[in-house]
Amino acid sequence: MPPKRLMAAALVAAAVVSCPVHAQTPSGDDLESIRRQLQELKQTYETRIQALEARLKAAEEASRHAERSAAQAQTRAENAEVAAAQAQPQPVQAQPNKLNPAISLILNGTWGRYGHDPSSRVTGFAASGGEVSPPRGASLGESELAMSGNVDPFFRGSFRASLAPEGGISVEEAFFETLALGNGFTIKGGRFFSGLGYQNAVHPHAWDFADASLVQRVFLGTNYGDDGIQLRYLPPLPVYLQLGAEIGRGRTFAGVGDVTRNPEGNGRGSEVFFAHLGDDIGDSHSYQVGVSHLRQESGTQGVSLFDYDDLTGVTNLFSGTQHITGVDFVYKWAPEGNPVYRNFKFATEWFQRRLDGRFAFDTRGINSVDGFQARQSGWYAQAVYQFMPYWRTGLRFDRLSAGSVALHANAANLTPPAFDPRRWSVMVDWSPSEFSRVRLQYNRDETRENAATGAALTDNQIFLQYVYSLGAHGAHKF
Repeated sequence: MPPKRLMAAALVAAAVVSCPVHAQTPSGDDLESIRRQLQELKQTYETRIQALEARLKAAEEASRHAERSAAQAQTRAENAEVAAAQAQPQPVQAQPNKLNPAISLILNGTWGRYGHDPSSRVTGFAASGGEVSPPRGASLGESELAMSGNVDPFFRGSFRASLAPEGGISVEEAFFETLALGNGFTIKGGRFFSGLGYQNAVHPHAWDFADASLVQRVFLGTNYGDDGIQLRYLPPLPVYLQLGAEIGRGRTFAGVGDVTRNPEGNGRGSEVFFAHLGDDIGDSHSYQVGVSHLRQESGTQGVSLFDYDDLTGVTNLFSGTQHITGVDFVYKWAPEGNPVYRNFKFATEWFQRRLDGRFAFDTRGINSVDGFQARQSGWYAQAVYQFMPYWRTGLRFDRLSAGSVALHANAANLTPPAFDPRRWSVMVDWSPSEFSRVRLQYNRDETRENAATGAALTDNQIFLQYVYSLGAHGAHKF
């Protein structure tokens, strides 16, 4: 029996059952009333069934249409991906009104107290304290103006100028860097801080102490950089490994600062090689270890070496080759990888400098010229602990070794100091945000020799420093 007739029969049976049973036989009017009610029920339910069937048919048609539309959209997307993969990408020319470089200004000021003249040199080494250490009293310090941003999908650019308190402006960095070279390679070109060591590429406002480590200060200066090109490679490994090489024109002699350009060098006055390996240890620990090497020529004009001019009172020049080899290690801890509340950082670096060439004693007088070889080294170790939000404390120890110096015939004219400078530093700083920091630091400095006794001159130094960052500023290195 068809479903409709089954439903109608059921309705009739229900109607009959629901009617009261009387002992007497129903009249003709009662029968006619029952027939009308039954007919009305049949018409009502047939109308509802037809409406439901129509809705079901419309829903099935809409579902089939949606499936066809989804299949067509997927086909169009696949075709677009194939076309994009086959198409040759064209450089995007940025419009002037669409450029939005990140611009920042770093304000860095200090107040310093010294027991001895801070401009005197570290005994037996180059670089005077006044060049890279905070001066006496209140000082504006060195401010930095920086701009950086993507040029297009293939390159980014960065510019950083140093604003000296006396009004001088110097370009610290101005370089381009590739974004889509592929296969783990990146090229940087222009003027930039070298990847030599760990601390060298860190800008002064991001240091963990108010001044540079001694080995950084006497071997590399505040930050050693050059004009040239850098190539970095990140191989596809389960650990972080970065390999890098640089070629520069030898704009400065590391640790001395004199211009060393050699017209016969064809723009190649220095080479740097470095490698960094790092990884995470669980969720809370990470490390990085690195090795690096610098080789550069002094140029034919020579450079003033160490503090020999101060010792002799005459002009002395060295010309030859300098090799600086370094090893660095960094360890960081943050509970569950969250450094907001507590974190710890340990860093250490060791450098050795080797000089080989010719030394001219008293270029305006005796002018005695002979061979020269020197081996010096130095290291530092520092630990910084954030014990609660916004507050950190740190401890650092520096040590330099005078090593060995061979003057040959000039040994009769000059006796290099056999003195090993050292220094202890402790600091505490408060950083209410990522854009501001106030630091108090104490140094027990023993970097200068008492000429009369041969003992170290102890200098108790106190620094109060502020660092404020205005504008957008990128993240710092590991």
